[in-house]
Amino acid sequence: MAESLAASVRGLRIEAFEAHLARLETLTVRELVALSKARRLGLTEVFDVLADTDFLVGDWHPAWREAHETVRRVCAERGLDGLPIVCDAAADAAACQALARLFGSDVGIDIHVKLSEPWRFVMERGAR
Repeated sequence: MAESLAASVRGLRIEAFEAHLARLETLTVRELVALSKARRLGLTEVFDVLADTDFLVGDWHPAWREAHETVRRVCAERGLDGLPIVCDAAADAAACQALARLFGSDVGIDIHVKLSEPWRFVMERGAR
């Protein structure tokens, strides 16, 4: 994590990010496919959404990349690596949620909704 992001993030938010990464390790094929279908934002769109905030690319991109790469690895472990569109879209959705957990109250509710909507949609559906 970049030093400037770490300086703005304290305790519970770091724990929430780490808990999210741990959760990514347990995603099922069904959840990965559902996340890919629910994807709203990719890296380009995240750049646009965060352009009006105080966060620099160096603040958040390492966290995005860590979550994204974790999901790509999990997809490969689940035999989905032959479906790059599914893998990348699921990784985008999970990386957006990772950022939402890190940003906390430093960004507005509108950004939280944009970042978290796909993850919440899939996880709440799975809980039913």
